[in-house]
Amino acid sequence: MLDTANNIALTFEQQQPPQKRHSILTNLNYALEDIARHATQYKIDTEQRAFCDKLTQLTNRHTFLEHIEEQLTIDDKSIHSALLFIDLDGFKKVNDSFGHSFGDEILIQVAERLKSIVRSNKLNVHSSPNNIEKNLARLGGDEFTIFLHNIVDAEFAVSIAKYVLTELERDFILGNKTIKISASIGIALYPESAGKPVTLVQLADVAMFRAKKDGRGIYKVYSPEMGSQLRRYHYLLEEMRLAITSNNFYLTFQPIIHVDGCIISYFEALVRWQHPIEGVIAPTEFIPIAEESNQILPLGDWILTEACRQMFAWYNAGMKKTKISVNVSVIQLKHRPIHQWVMNTLLSTGLPPSALMLEITESCFLDVSDDIIHELEKLREEGICIAIDDFGTGFSSLSILATLPVDVLKIDRMFVNEATNSIKYKKILKSIIDMAQQLNLKVVAEGIEDIIQLELLKSLGVKHIQGFLISPPESSINIGTKVLTQKSNHLAHNGLGVWQPKPSSIISRVS
Repeated sequence: MLDTANNIALTFEQQQPPQKRHSILTNLNYALEDIARHATQYKIDTEQRAFCDKLTQLTNRHTFLEHIEEQLTIDDKSIHSALLFIDLDGFKKVNDSFGHSFGDEILIQVAERLKSIVRSNKLNVHSSPNNIEKNLARLGGDEFTIFLHNIVDAEFAVSIAKYVLTELERDFILGNKTIKISASIGIALYPESAGKPVTLVQLADVAMFRAKKDGRGIYKVYSPEMGSQLRRYHYLLEEMRLAITSNNFYLTFQPIIHVDGCIISYFEALVRWQHPIEGVIAPTEFIPIAEESNQILPLGDWILTEACRQMFAWYNAGMKKTKISVNVSVIQLKHRPIHQWVMNTLLSTGLPPSALMLEITESCFLDVSDDIIHELEKLREEGICIAIDDFGTGFSSLSILATLPVDVLKIDRMFVNEATNSIKYKKILKSIIDMAQQLNLKVVAEGIEDIIQLELLKSLGVKHIQGFLISPPESSINIGTKVLTQKSNHLAHNGLGVWQPKPSSIISRVS
């Protein structure tokens, strides 16, 4: 019997040598006690591996859903519950910047903070020998969830969501580094939103997606309207993939002119989507989807190539001093070797670098690496112009302008709109213009829609303007007809086209 007990103990790698001073029966008793203790620990460890996430030791997705199913089956529909879907903001950047081991440590610390929140608010439910918390789980990646059972009303769920947001906004300390992240939270209510665990998770995920879209670091409670928006999102995403390969996109071109003589400085290439069933889909709807899904990469490739191809045709027709401007997103900056990408496109289309301008939204510069800045500097050395678009809406400090490789500031239309009615905004606008002039940067005012705005900008010294007052975006055919067929000494002798706005009363004011 003692040999049998020792063999069993050996399976746990815990065999103890018999003590000579004890009898065989006593040694057998000790061996059985060890086996029982190790068997219990083995059961707990097995549960831990089966029911818990390996990294954070939180309940895993499968166990969490089973637990919710049990709770919702036991209780009737008069008892209200809620599910919080928590997704970290900026976690990918942590992994990219510091490595996955660093990111894993962040996830462990997040789990500990969430455990503390569950305990301090008495939300915990322990239903196993090793005290696995069933109401808190890691769903995968940087996604976590909390189940709030038998709550009084939705406001309680909101209060917990606010608590979670506050706790996750606190600094994370890893060695000598301080990391700041936040979270977006979606809330789905039972039985108002859904009656099944999987559906609750899905709808809370939809609400979280809305929180991400509306600015991050906030919470949203699911509503049916969000579901229709998500379906629209996925529908357009699939249609966009087809449209890229089916040539359903086309470019329009909006002129930017000099206020003296209406000389065309450059054309901004603007993408449009002609859907075979819905007609024209607004860029404000499909561009955000393209950026969030990375479809902006193949779409952006097409835009740059098509814009350069068209400008090469105009260049050969006489517009040798006019540029084409193409918008570049932060996604493209991060995922394309920007210098090589642009130069290869110019080489394939034949367009000289001096005829190209890249417009980058101001907020993009807050999230780009030194390597990307270096790539942009190389493009400028090639003769390509770099413009900051929507200037005035994204910087925490204007001093960064001293290090950015830019040639042009495009003042956001909000400043132009407000400056006509507000003295403070007028002063801000003037300070931006003065600063740009001190830095030898060209200033372009966008979104000009009426004469009052135009006269104000001229009085402040702005020379280059863009907007519907001058011209809406036009097709390449209309531009060719208007610019290339006109009898203009500028085009013939200087390679510069002229764009005469309508009506004629505007011309006299611009000229």
